[in-house]
Amino acid sequence: MKPEAQASQGLVLGTAGHIDHGKTALIRALTGTDTDRLPEEKARGITIDLGFAALDLPGFGRLSVVDVPGHEGLVRTMVSGASGIDLLLLVVAADESVMPQTREHVAICDLLGIERGVVALTKTDLADPEMIELSTEEVSELLAPTRLAGTPIVPVSAQTGEGLDDLAAALLKAATTTGPRTSRLGPPRLGVDRIFAMRGFGTVVTGTLIGAALKPGDRVEIHPSGLEARIRGLQTHGEDSAEALPGARCAANLQGVEVSDMSRGDVVTHRGRLAPTDTADVQLHWLPTAPASEDIVSVEVLVGTAERRAHLAAIGAPAFLPGETNFARLHVDGEGLALLPGDRFIVRGFAKSPSAGATLGGGVILDVAPPRRRRSDPALQEELSRLEAGDQGEGLRCRVLRAGYGGRATRDLALETGLDPAGVEALLREPESADTILEASGQHWIGAEMARRLEETLLASVDDFHQREPMRPGMPRAAMRGRLPENVPAEAADLALARLEAAHRIISDQDLVRLPEHRATLDDADTETASRILNDAQEGGLEPPNPRDWAERLGTTLDHLRDLLAHLERQGALVRAPGDLWFAREAVDTLCQRVEAHFETQSELDTQTYKALIGTSRRTAMPLMELLDELHVTRRSGEVRIARGGRKRDTPGAD
Repeated sequence: MKPEAQASQGLVLGTAGHIDHGKTALIRALTGTDTDRLPEEKARGITIDLGFAALDLPGFGRLSVVDVPGHEGLVRTMVSGASGIDLLLLVVAADESVMPQTREHVAICDLLGIERGVVALTKTDLADPEMIELSTEEVSELLAPTRLAGTPIVPVSAQTGEGLDDLAAALLKAATTTGPRTSRLGPPRLGVDRIFAMRGFGTVVTGTLIGAALKPGDRVEIHPSGLEARIRGLQTHGEDSAEALPGARCAANLQGVEVSDMSRGDVVTHRGRLAPTDTADVQLHWLPTAPASEDIVSVEVLVGTAERRAHLAAIGAPAFLPGETNFARLHVDGEGLALLPGDRFIVRGFAKSPSAGATLGGGVILDVAPPRRRRSDPALQEELSRLEAGDQGEGLRCRVLRAGYGGRATRDLALETGLDPAGVEALLREPESADTILEASGQHWIGAEMARRLEETLLASVDDFHQREPMRPGMPRAAMRGRLPENVPAEAADLALARLEAAHRIISDQDLVRLPEHRATLDDADTETASRILNDAQEGGLEPPNPRDWAERLGTTLDHLRDLLAHLERQGALVRAPGDLWFAREAVDTLCQRVEAHFETQSELDTQTYKALIGTSRRTAMPLMELLDELHVTRRSGEVRIARGGRKRDTPGAD
């Protein structure tokens, strides 16, 4: 490839116009390539499928050329070609002037957001000067209300060659002042428009690449099927390529899928970067020539190279009215579409109008994961207005804030916007987000106001727990989280708790959470019962009562007894041993001293001697042995125990 072609690769020139107005002949004259490749096309003399060529413009480089069919029955094919173009070559025959498909193609190009181009007024060898002038005026009038108003009109004849140099000069000027219309950012997206098999290579797909580049060896995903493949090789304009750049017409040899696995309209992208959707919120322009329709209408939607039956539902408007632009929700029938915000689409109906065929309108995708909300909700319209503005950071903030308590994960935001995860996080960490968006652990984001509400909910739940359970030192974390709404993820709950801890509004102690001013207290009745428990434990020594019998003797429930036992343990008055046994601290301290005295003269303690030293039944002897192991007084070594080296200093009564 020539150096200048390599540098300028990325712009796509597409034709449009009525059938038999000379599009293919003109491209052949400009490029030397016959874009009619199918036998039927050559036999009938019309373009049925998309044709492709390369146009080298001296001083600029190479344009990829897409030649679209002009027949009214092939508008779907025309849209699939026009969706990826940056620069329009509108072809109008001077001897026939503006025709029905000219009007529909111009309407479609305007809806797709195409702003720059050149008009080739062809077949000037068949028209007199007066007819050429009249055709020029009609074309100017047609383009006047569109984005293409003021587009240069160049008379030309592909047969005689007259005007070809002027046309090339006009294309060069347009190309040098035209930026890419389709996205050059985000994941690579190759909208498939042709699929075939090559002997010795396997499945080959072609399309116009938007987004990022593709390279041989890339692992790719095909949507909407979700099948995975590997790019075995790439070609651009028939030449092997080490990289397909965005904006290029390219062919990709896919390894791992069969021709039968692929369909026109599929999208090839990097794995994990897109998720097909069957619902999207859009900005929709209803053509002035389209009939008024109720607020829900069945349509055919064309986006990229894909087409689907769908339903459109008006948002904030009672109906779709001619010439109006409003928000709408698009519901796709059948398989979803691999969409991203900013994608352009066309909707067509099932009846024709004289000036735009079956095309009803078109617009821009705003949201590929819309919230479940009534279409009449003013908040939905306000959010879509923010998304319509197109600021990526504002769009991310909007998506996070509307998620409420649930917040949003970085990965999900990346899938919905086409940004890579690092880009999502960078935008959400911008100063503009500081007052409204908070970052939670695990790449999760939540609105600051929602976090504050969670904090108040947590505080209220802990305070309520203290009121109900005054003797307990704190509320279990699991119980606290159970008081939050079901849609609150762990990351958001952890963030709210961490903010409360940092502000010293809450104190955490392992798995318990309490308010700073809380101290475990007992009422008069519980104080009396606790005193009886302590007396029983002291009298029992190393043979305390069984908890169930104990509760019955005290006239309380087993659960309430356990709460009081735990309270006394926290106070250091009781020590709990394995087997649900509770001992007075003094009894355990005395036993520890006896065992430690034993080790002053002996190096080990066998089980029988240990039992005799303890002097209790097996019911408590074995649990007490395990307790002293836990207290680091002893350590089991085979069939005996040896001194551990000192009791744990954080154990009540260990001093």
